[in-house]
Amino acid sequence: MKKIVVNLSGGLARLVDDFPQAHVVPVETYHDLLLELSDADGLVTYALTDNMLDQAEQLKYVASLYAGVDKLPLTRLKDEGIILTTGRGIHIIHMAEYAIMMMILHARGLDKLLGQQRQRIWAGADENPQDQIHGKKLGIIGLGAIGQEVAKKASLMGMEVVGVRRSAQATEYVSEVYGMEDGIEKVVSDCDYVINLLPHTPETHHLIDKTFFDLLKPSACMINMGRGDTVNEDDLYQALVNRQFKRYISDVFNEEPLDPESNLWELDNIVITPHISGPNVRYLDKAYPIVKQNLTAFLEENYEEMVNVYSHERGY
Repeated sequence: MKKIVVNLSGGLARLVDDFPQAHVVPVETYHDLLLELSDADGLVTYALTDNMLDQAEQLKYVASLYAGVDKLPLTRLKDEGIILTTGRGIHIIHMAEYAIMMMILHARGLDKLLGQQRQRIWAGADENPQDQIHGKKLGIIGLGAIGQEVAKKASLMGMEVVGVRRSAQATEYVSEVYGMEDGIEKVVSDCDYVINLLPHTPETHHLIDKTFFDLLKPSACMINMGRGDTVNEDDLYQALVNRQFKRYISDVFNEEPLDPESNLWELDNIVITPHISGPNVRYLDKAYPIVKQNLTAFLEENYEEMVNVYSHERGY
């Protein structure tokens, strides 16, 4: 009987009943986790560390609930032949809603209005010009599952959507799709809103740099919901100080939490949120179908039925 350790602080306890053919062990503390990993075949978890792997001598499978797993010990997982699956797809709805929310926030100046409320200032439309996202052009860099949901919602709200993905294949709700080779320049230079949803890989590390910012329209708003490490923050700071484009909205940064001493906090043309576009109060409920399918496939050794299998070659 295979042993599956569930490191979710009591979450997904139903796995115990749903997999009677396995020894499913939920753990509550880090101490218990390390003890139970010694003879575990599978692990359901968010994070994974080298110390955890040191204890897990017979581990064959890790089901991470994170969509972005670039902070995990990927080289070691590859070298030890441990299968890794991710939480890709869990975030689709609430991250797409974050994108729509932030585009409307920018168009309507909601952050400024809330600041005026706290100061008891009644300022009308002359001081708070009201725009709309309907009729605007949105560029999405990274047309994966989340990007496609953003495209759907934005299109239904009257936006024209163009995008970039690994290969330039037709995508529903997107009028023009470009490949990574030449698509970023075409998308960035012509859009009112640009959303970065790229994963962090060696190819995308600091891909968003001075050259990228130089292409943005002066009136453009850029939103980063992908990975912080895809952005060169020194170049970003200079572009914002020089007001090369209208506003930067970001939920992710190179180092998190963002250092209180970071000069990005000083700027008035940036909106900073603390990596909250992905988490959700229903996160585990959304994760459950993915975890159940993958554990079923793992226990039956029917590996081709697993979804969200991490590719070390692609980097996601």
